[in-house]
Amino acid sequence: MRHPVHAIAGGRREMTPERWVGIGFVAVLHVIVIWAIVSGLATKIVKAVVPPDLVVDVTPTHLEDPPPPPKMPDVKVDAQPNTVVQPVIDIAPDLPGPTAKPQPPQTQPQQVANIAPDTAAAGVMSTHTIPPYPSLDIRLQEQGNVKLSLQISAQGVVTAAQVVQSSGFPDLDQSAVSWVMGHWRYKPAMQSGQPVASTAMAVVVFNLKNAR
Repeated sequence: MRHPVHAIAGGRREMTPERWVGIGFVAVLHVIVIWAIVSGLATKIVKAVVPPDLVVDVTPTHLEDPPPPPKMPDVKVDAQPNTVVQPVIDIAPDLPGPTAKPQPPQTQPQQVANIAPDTAAAGVMSTHTIPPYPSLDIRLQEQGNVKLSLQISAQGVVTAAQVVQSSGFPDLDQSAVSWVMGHWRYKPAMQSGQPVASTAMAVVVFNLKNAR
């Protein structure tokens, strides 16, 4: 009786077509996995290839929550810039010493009007000549002084002459009056800057030493 011949007895399997197809499928699968890792599609291929039952959820379930960040203290920011306030220093005025004398109040100087002072009539000396000596009075040796009161106009003309003190001789008195009124002139008196009429006194001297 013959014993059955088993394939395992030889220690070597024969390469069947099915076996070659399986080896080729595995090789293709490895190439696809390598390409997926390189191109970033490994996750999709793994999910497609690996059965859902073999997917293991590795998300930790009992991790403690991280502690909250420390709370920062509230800092109020002033919108307005800090300004430096300058101190106000009030300086008291200097007080006068015990020996200081009070100053009198200053007054405005009064304006003095530019007006000429009042003046009396003044004789024009070049006109105040001695009248001619009467010939009769020379022969009679008569002489003396005649004092006259004169009226002088605003133009300086002698308008009247009156004997207030006689020489004692009528001819000498009349000669003095006529000569003064006809020849003597005056600078008129001034009042408030204006010439005015006035009076003046005059003396005419008759002396035989000056007789002609």
